[in-house]
Amino acid sequence: MYPAIRSSFSEDHSLAVQGLEKMAGVRSIIGVKRMGELDQKAFYNACKNKMPNNKMKLALVCSKWEDEITKPEWHPFKVIETAGQTKEIIKEDDGKLQALRAQYGDEACNVVVKALVEMNEYNPSGMYPVPELWNFKQNRSAPMPEAASYLLKQWKTHKKRNT
Repeated sequence: MYPAIRSSFSEDHSLAVQGLEKMAGVRSIIGVKRMGELDQKAFYNACKNKMPNNKMKLALVCSKWEDEITKPEWHPFKVIETAGQTKEIIKEDDGKLQALRAQYGDEACNVVVKALVEMNEYNPSGMYPVPELWNFKQNRSAPMPEAASYLLKQWKTHKKRNT
């Protein structure tokens, strides 16, 4: 991609992210998902059976794992080759993941693994969550034209209500 086009696309993407973050609602179809961020609600739900009446400890455990997934020195992936293509997959024998699974169960471990995989896919060098235009209804990335169309539709609806 040419530098000028890449820069323009990046600016458009940033503007769409800003617009969607401002108008984010509970029932938004298109919005912003922070790729590589631990899904706190899912993590809480996965861990609450182990600590049913201890919200403070739950919050601390969640915070600990949010911190763990952003540490660049922890990279629980291995490279495999299939059909001539190389790809990175999670090391099932990683000590931290095994300890998490043993203490809080498969569901909690899967939430952390999902965040790690997203982080590795969307921002492997930075190790911090990045905003992505997201179609929540279909649980997939939303291309720029789809997000722009949604923003325009929402703006028109909002404009009609206010006139």
